[in-house]
Amino acid sequence: MKKVLYIGWIGFQNVGDELLWNLFASYARQYAPDVQIIPSTPKVNWKDTSPYDAVVLGGGSLLLPGYMAVLQEAHEAGKPIWIWGSGIDWIGEAETDALCAGAKPALHRHFSANDVELFRTVLASAAFAGIRGPLSEAVLKTLGAYPANVRVIGDPGLLLQTPASAEPPNKEKTIGINWGTTYNRLFGQHETLVEDTLARAAKMWIASGYRIHLYIVWPNDRSACERLQPLAATVNFKLHANLLSLAAGVPAVMLGYRFKVFDFAALLGLDRYVVSTASPQLETDLIDTVALAEQHRRRIMEQYETARRQYIPLLLEPFERGLFR
Repeated sequence: MKKVLYIGWIGFQNVGDELLWNLFASYARQYAPDVQIIPSTPKVNWKDTSPYDAVVLGGGSLLLPGYMAVLQEAHEAGKPIWIWGSGIDWIGEAETDALCAGAKPALHRHFSANDVELFRTVLASAAFAGIRGPLSEAVLKTLGAYPANVRVIGDPGLLLQTPASAEPPNKEKTIGINWGTTYNRLFGQHETLVEDTLARAAKMWIASGYRIHLYIVWPNDRSACERLQPLAATVNFKLHANLLSLAAGVPAVMLGYRFKVFDFAALLGLDRYVVSTASPQLETDLIDTVALAEQHRRRIMEQYETARRQYIPLLLEPFERGLFR
């Protein structure tokens, strides 16, 4: 039986990365039941690709030199390599703002010349090279590491099926808030300040007649969507909490705490609904953006479904082409 290594940030209680792995595994079972997919859990030495016939870099923010080096080693050993919706993160706040504005900032403090050559070589060698979003694309193009075979294929989380009833007849006057931690590695460098500001905004919503529903992202994605369905809107810290909200038919306001959130929002064409954690008027931005999201709920959901229709065929392409057999 052919063995394929799936590299992802798996086994660390990060529900977003687990979601992407579960989606990959589900489609692999459907399209290539005779292929054994081995996920890179903590017990697996994913840096040793010798036991495998092929290697997949899965969804998440894994376009990093360390992972690319493993792919390069696999390719040099004659193994096919694939990149399935992975993206870039850890770009600085100023550079992110510039990239969002369509500029090409200097990125030398993030990538060395050797890193750039590694990216260029590995991406060009991939049998399938699909990256997450347009800002990841902009970074690679700015670096001069965007071979002709690379395409934006979207976040694999877009494959998450929406519940049968995406729009309940009655929406509650409730705002969902998702919180987590990034150990202060966020734009603005003040996670406690963001938390306190969000709490003040929640008090304002309560004073305006809303209820607040605090939630985490649950391991069971379908039940998560069903629980979110009645809400009027959500404010989300974790990246894939936004996706679960949108899949439930609920407009999501995204806390832009790192580059990857802006990349995801740009992918969907929902940049207007990102609030940077470094905003000097964070509370006002949160309140105004939630109001805007409620007002334009139908437009947001139509935009989300348009993105799904565009990217789902690209995400399924490697399965349908039989690349994993």
